[in-house]
Amino acid sequence: MEKKEGEVVCVTGGSGYIGSFLISLLLQRGYSVHATVKDLKDEKETKHLVELEGAESRLRLFQIDLLNYESILAAVTGTTGVFHLASPCIIDEVGDPQAEVVEPAIKGTINVLSAAKELGVLRVVVTSSTAAIYPNPSWPSDKVMNEECWTDEGYCRGKGAWYSVSKTLAEKAAWEFAKEKGLDIVVVNPGFAKDTLPGLLRAKDASKKLIDLGLNFIPMEQIIKESVESLKMKGFLP
Repeated sequence: MEKKEGEVVCVTGGSGYIGSFLISLLLQRGYSVHATVKDLKDEKETKHLVELEGAESRLRLFQIDLLNYESILAAVTGTTGVFHLASPCIIDEVGDPQAEVVEPAIKGTINVLSAAKELGVLRVVVTSSTAAIYPNPSWPSDKVMNEECWTDEGYCRGKGAWYSVSKTLAEKAAWEFAKEKGLDIVVVNPGFAKDTLPGLLRAKDASKKLIDLGLNFIPMEQIIKESVESLKMKGFLP
């Protein structure tokens, strides 16, 4: 990908694992980035971002609340493309999963898409998950899972798999919004990302728990490349 000075894109969920790698790549390629975090005062969310090469002149951080439309609108303003990654990711039990996980995922996605539509953003890349595709016990075992396969919401609710429920409903809401409002979106469904960072190696026990849940892992570089290429396909990124 050639460098392109002056182009501005927004990355929601910028402090997360995938978001951080994506921002790094975009900065390396000459883009300016509006990255969102939950708390600007929390160095755990911001320090690794502001230290990236190119961040001093081409990275702006925005504090957002997925349920606050105005905060999202500010971050998206002035951008030509949006990578929407922000979504609650809580593996442990929560007191009110509908309010803490499911609703913020759906409402946050709609808020981002609404802001993009209002501001004339050319394309939005929504990062969903394989958790929106399976488990689906009724899907034929000899049939390859494709875009027609959705996670069985009722099954996941019964198992307490609220992350899967949230990603499934958020993606469905995204497609419905795009169809009704005429917004150009693309959805990517990565598995759980992996890399060889020391911190992840130390988290092998947590990773095993995720694998035991049936979740697969794919290389970080692949996820980022697919996300960026999706914006390039129609010329929205050079």
